[in-house]
Amino acid sequence: MRTFLALLTLLLVSSFAIGQDNSAAQAMQASQQAAQLATQQAMDANQQATQAAQQSMQNNLNSETPSGCCALAALPKFSMKPGTYSTPTTVRITDSTRGAIIYYSIDGWTPTTSSQRYLGPITISSTTTLHAIAIAPRADRSFVATAQYIFKPASLPATSPAQSTAISYLTPPLPDGKFVLPQGTPVPLVFTSPVNSKTAAVGDPIPLTLVDDLTNGNVVLVKKGTAATGVVIQVDKSGAGGAPGVLAFQVNALNLNGTLIKLAGTASTEGDAKPPNAAVLIPVVGPLTILKHGTDAVISAGTPFTASLAADTSLEPVE
Repeated sequence: MRTFLALLTLLLVSSFAIGQDNSAAQAMQASQQAAQLATQQAMDANQQATQAAQQSMQNNLNSETPSGCCALAALPKFSMKPGTYSTPTTVRITDSTRGAIIYYSIDGWTPTTSSQRYLGPITISSTTTLHAIAIAPRADRSFVATAQYIFKPASLPATSPAQSTAISYLTPPLPDGKFVLPQGTPVPLVFTSPVNSKTAAVGDPIPLTLVDDLTNGNVVLVKKGTAATGVVIQVDKSGAGGAPGVLAFQVNALNLNGTLIKLAGTASTEGDAKPPNAAVLIPVVGPLTILKHGTDAVISAGTPFTASLAADTSLEPVE
């Protein structure tokens, strides 16, 4: 009898231990599955966010580029003809499309809805290339109107020794001896090779170079001549009906001895439109006119572009 009770007790204890082991194994398996699910969800969310950002950028580009499907807003007109001027001149921009809003730029790149909105006369007192677009209800965006004003004063006024207006500052170094350049710091670049909408393709790399030292006060952190990279993000070939070529690009990074410093900045440029009528893309005025193309969009070697640092960046001083 005692032997039977002992065997029964041992059997019960073993069953209890096995049950505990199974429960622990099930709990561990559930924990691992939950962790895997959370990781997958995070990866999916990150991928969706990246795709949404890329789609938003593409939508912005598409919304600000003539699609060729509809009537265009009229080409903006400048009150002063392009040419050489010896005194400051005032330029007004008008557009004949009802409800049109005009945006302009003076930095050499195609204006967008993020550019300066035209709200009144513009005074030109130095050599300037003026670009303007018109955006109107129930119409596609206009082609780009361009005018270059070359300013050559008849006589130069007497000048006193130049006074520097630059703000020089020096933030304390970090414990590791590095200095911080804040997000948004201007990064002046120049294209080192030409880019042409006739031959370019989305994804093509673009070589650029830094044209001025990046400094914190008097401390040089990135030397002039440092290589930078960009990429073509949109290309439209010139087309029938006078449609111009279009090029859009973004800058990616400075390459500092193998370390990539992330940059931010996008822009686009267009060739000259050659429409027989600025109000429509392909008017019915004859086969030769319809087949006429606009010019290609070209970014020449030596063209300047100012990007910015994409984030606060800590850098070591350079010799």
